[in-house]
Amino acid sequence: VSRSASVSSNSAPTMRWSMPLAASTSFHLHDHAERFHDLGYHVVRQTYRSDAMSLRPGEVVFTDKDHFVLQFPHVKGSYAITRFQAEVVDEAGASVPLDEVYNHHWLVFNSQGNRGVCGGFLTYIFGVGQESRRTPVAFPDGTGYLAQGDWRWTANIHLLRTQGLRADYGESQAVKDCIECSYHVGKGCRPHETGTFACCQDHSFCPVDGSVGGRKNYYLSYTMEYTQDVGAIEPVRIFVLDGSNCAIEYNIEANDANPYQVTQHSWIAPSSGDIAFAQGHVHNAGVNITLLVNDEVACVSIPRYGTEPKTPGNEKGFIVEFSTCRTKFVIKAGDRIGVRAVYYVGHNDTTGSGVPGGSHGGVMALFYLGAVESTLRDAGGEVVKNPWQLEWQPAHAVLV
Repeated sequence: VSRSASVSSNSAPTMRWSMPLAASTSFHLHDHAERFHDLGYHVVRQTYRSDAMSLRPGEVVFTDKDHFVLQFPHVKGSYAITRFQAEVVDEAGASVPLDEVYNHHWLVFNSQGNRGVCGGFLTYIFGVGQESRRTPVAFPDGTGYLAQGDWRWTANIHLLRTQGLRADYGESQAVKDCIECSYHVGKGCRPHETGTFACCQDHSFCPVDGSVGGRKNYYLSYTMEYTQDVGAIEPVRIFVLDGSNCAIEYNIEANDANPYQVTQHSWIAPSSGDIAFAQGHVHNAGVNITLLVNDEVACVSIPRYGTEPKTPGNEKGFIVEFSTCRTKFVIKAGDRIGVRAVYYVGHNDTTGSGVPGGSHGGVMALFYLGAVESTLRDAGGEVVKNPWQLEWQPAHAVLV
């Protein structure tokens, strides 16, 4: 097993946000349904769909998180979001497979956020990547994220159309270079920025061979379930922890002698409380990601790789689902909360990933946590009055 600390600083990386798509895209209510939950509260299910995003082969979408505005329920007062899911669909509303449009990530922010870690960059409320179609943010029954009807919601969306790529070294290598944001002449980045979002800027292109022509319209579709019966819901507070010590995305090198590459970082819990929901996020070649409390395993999130080409929800070689922990566990103020991600970096990749093994660019090691707000206590045992101001401090990184 090889171990690495990804960066030596806990400052947030500088991002190059882009705005053209945000200026022209809006969202519309597409579907609406209502039901009563088994616990007695009224649930509304709404699906919103974007205007068409017209993409050419190889084209990248990377929206500005401060200006790409989403539509959320127009209600008076409070409501609790209990489930959130997003995917890319076509003109007919059919799910688009990842081997046509790769969903690198979508991150949803609001005007409140949370202090979280890494200088505030990981303050998103909902968000996942290629696994999102089969891995919704679904809080345990009777819990949900409490919001207000007048909040402003925005998104950073990163999509790549991977059809018609120039396959100088094979089709799977071309897909790998594209979805891992590898450097190439004309992408608007520099060689040392390979694997970073600088090589995946909005309206940039992965190299193409001309075999697929023209534009095609795609739509971001997201579905949420919420209730205004907030008295029946235990509010959860969201935190996102990073195992790479705030690199957010980082590159890993090939190693056939020690192919299991481990990146780990720990944070100091700012309060005590019950964790009701925990879900990890890694990229292709990821083996698993583990949440540790004082070096004891609290949750293991394991990716499942798809097995059928061009099949939405089971795309061969892509991560289509993550296991999620929904059994409550307790953390205490001052506990050391670690995030440990394991990637396979041997050339004979055994994970089920469909891209060539070895080194990988722009991988991630994130854990998304939902803490029951009413259980949050500070180090002195007092109720935390402003949980959105809680700050996680770095503990240590694991070095080779």
